[in-house]
Amino acid sequence: MSEKIIDKGKRFINMETQIQITGNREVLVECCKKILEYNDVFIKVRTWDMTVQIWGSGLQVNDFNSNGIYVYGNIQSVELMKNG
Repeated sequence: MSEKIIDKGKRFINMETQIQITGNREVLVECCKKILEYNDVFIKVRTWDMTVQIWGSGLQVNDFNSNGIYVYGNIQSVELMKNG
């Protein structure tokens, strides 16, 4: 019961991670709190509830703001790991 309340609260204040993948060239990660690692083949970011790892080549981060980041380049894989 308490997990349902927490989930509803996260949605209400927009703390739930949303990820949009466009082909193999762009990933939008919303609710990004921090960029943990960043180079041209690997990007690791932390959101409120998970860590997102993006692997590829020629990776670049653009438009880091309070709502999220855009990752551009040749995306090969996206991995999601629950925080905690």
